[in-house]
Amino acid sequence: MSRPRICSAKLALKCDPDTLKLTGKNILLISPEPWEHIFVSKHHYAVHLGRRNNKVFFLNPPGKSNLATETAHENVRSVHYTGFPRGLRYFPGPLQRFFIRRKFTKLQELCGVAFDVVWSFDNSVFFDFSALPKKVFTISHIVDSVQDFQFEKAASTATICLGVTHAIVRRLNNSNARSSFVNHGYAHQRDTASIELPGAQVVRAGYAGNLGLRYIDWNLLDRITSEHKEVGFYFAGPHHTNHEGVRRLSDKSNVYFLGALPADRLHAFYHMMDVLLLCYLADDYPDQLANSHKMMEYLGSGKVIVATATREYAELASRRLLVMSSNNWEFSDKFSRVLQDLETWNALDLQELRRQWAFDNSYDRQLDRIEEIIESID
Repeated sequence: MSRPRICSAKLALKCDPDTLKLTGKNILLISPEPWEHIFVSKHHYAVHLGRRNNKVFFLNPPGKSNLATETAHENVRSVHYTGFPRGLRYFPGPLQRFFIRRKFTKLQELCGVAFDVVWSFDNSVFFDFSALPKKVFTISHIVDSVQDFQFEKAASTATICLGVTHAIVRRLNNSNARSSFVNHGYAHQRDTASIELPGAQVVRAGYAGNLGLRYIDWNLLDRITSEHKEVGFYFAGPHHTNHEGVRRLSDKSNVYFLGALPADRLHAFYHMMDVLLLCYLADDYPDQLANSHKMMEYLGSGKVIVATATREYAELASRRLLVMSSNNWEFSDKFSRVLQDLETWNALDLQELRRQWAFDNSYDRQLDRIEEIIESID
């Protein structure tokens, strides 16, 4: 990444009285998930940037149409486009930049604005930011280790890079010294009425998320649901009934699959649980599972969490704000010990500390931190 490009992009944000604040900007936010997807970090950043009086254009993955439509959220539009020529990553550099620049120009025409900021969560498209006008401030933001397409090129040509694990940041830093750690954000939901749950078990353990995720340790879930028949286990999230792991657990009288729940109902779900579970194949995929956006939502509920190894939360485990196994074999024992002393683990003071930690990582606070990172650029 050339030094003049960084200075130009920084000056572009400094040209108004708000200097480097992320307010009043036209922002193209590039997402690997569509707007209609269950809300994850990209969607939440779009919404919170819109609340800061930015005009946010949420770019969906390439499709069959060119269209910009309103969303239910203020200042946020959903943008569809037809993508790039097949095999663009194999094209010579000048030709890659030509097609990226041309597509960028067409998107500006479609949206009727000149973009001030390009904020990309997807390094499979628009991966050479040097193709864009020098005044555009660019951010390569990696929130998932599977975003490993044109990683180095996207990182090296971005104005700044952000990552949700220190391992990701170290890798970004190899290509761009302006790389910083910013944790997942917390999307607080207002308290809602309780939802009705099946089952008569007094103690409830819950998991929320995509049940088709390949990292879930179904063998471990099979074990703890069999060892603790007195506990009701609740799974909230999309799933296929013919999935082998789902099918195995569905036959048990203390296991309940609730399907996908909207965000406000998820908040109620967390509060109705006594224990929240993060049960992944952490021994096999330590880097991919070093941080989970789910953890922030769990912490926001205040309830005790029993998790397989999640590297970025080791410090919270040392403070007893969650319970973490060092390997998957330990998980069952950790879970049993928590059940034996639930009153202590869910004491009001510990619940409040968990909530405070989540609120300190709200999306608004993360945006404040990102502004500070921008302001610190040399």
